[in-house]
Amino acid sequence: NFQNAGPYEQEFRGIENYIPVSDGHLGLLRIYFVNRDEQAGFFYYVMQLGDAMNPGWEQRGEPYKPRDLTNVCGQANDRRLPVGECLRIGIKLLEALDFLHQCGKVHRDIKPSNVIFVKDLPKFADVGLVRDANPNSTFVGTPGYMPLGPEPTGTKAADIYAMGKLLYVISTGENVQSFPELSTRLVAEPGFMRLNEIISKACQPAAA
Repeated sequence: NFQNAGPYEQEFRGIENYIPVSDGHLGLLRIYFVNRDEQAGFFYYVMQLGDAMNPGWEQRGEPYKPRDLTNVCGQANDRRLPVGECLRIGIKLLEALDFLHQCGKVHRDIKPSNVIFVKDLPKFADVGLVRDANPNSTFVGTPGYMPLGPEPTGTKAADIYAMGKLLYVISTGENVQSFPELSTRLVAEPGFMRLNEIISKACQPAAA
């Protein structure tokens, strides 16, 4: 229920646009079917089921809670993942993002809560904003994960910027708005500082 049909139509079109490429890479969330009920005013789709944060929830009659990257970090020490795990997740996501970009599309809303695990493989979820790469597209995304003006959103470079911010959040345990602050303890870790070089490059304000 929106004040106008724009967001609803945008989400539905995004999922329709994404389905043809969703089975092209293991790092992309597979969507099998989408349809809408015009009379009732909703649409629905069938997708891969993400891993559950509480395995066995069905037998216990508990609500399903997806194992997304935000929830995983929330259970980790200091809300941050080890560098090796950040690299594993980052590489898998970047391989999927590279495929999406080669298909001429951009995600436009990369952040930890939009990454779920399917059989322990991280995948981009919340794909309703996927569009053909276009710097003149509608201004959408999540503050902190979008490049600041004059850099445009809706570009491949903007997705890379968001990936840098995602890596910052999961490797430091900090809020995205705290970038580029680092704790003294992290600065003393050579492995993290090598990762931080990549994060800093991805999050440069100027795409060039």
